[in-house]
Amino acid sequence: MIVGVTGHQNREGIDWDWVKSKIRDELKAIANVTEGLSCLAEGADQIFAECVLERGARLRAVIPTDNYVKQFRGRPRTTYLRLISLAAIAKIEGGRGSEEDAFLEAGRYIVDHSDVIIAIWDQLPPQGKGGTADIVAYAREQKRTVRVINPIKRTVE
Repeated sequence: MIVGVTGHQNREGIDWDWVKSKIRDELKAIANVTEGLSCLAEGADQIFAECVLERGARLRAVIPTDNYVKQFRGRPRTTYLRLISLAAIAKIEGGRGSEEDAFLEAGRYIVDHSDVIIAIWDQLPPQGKGGTADIVAYAREQKRTVRVINPIKRTVE
């Protein structure tokens, strides 16, 4: 089973330890996870990637832009570089528009190549193109199973 992730980055009010425990629970509940797909963004994506590797599954890093590494500073950059060194790489070629277009395309790639999507999402409407809400909507249009971990309300559905 291939599992992809979409989720929030550095957001006020999120207990990332709680999120990590819920991602672990979801991965455990999904039978035979063989691979996880993630853009390795700060926050949900990096935590998901670490949980996938802990389970012994393969990690595929979906890279939305040529200069993606420039998005990262400090500890998230160090984590990104470590995780990408452990992952197979899927480079998104189409992201020639805005960064938001590239992120939307990367999210759609993850949905298109996954059986299940784990969304770490507050369930609020989109605040910009290519964010978690857009990717969840696309996943539902594509009839993918979406497991939502709401890090603000602390619910899982």
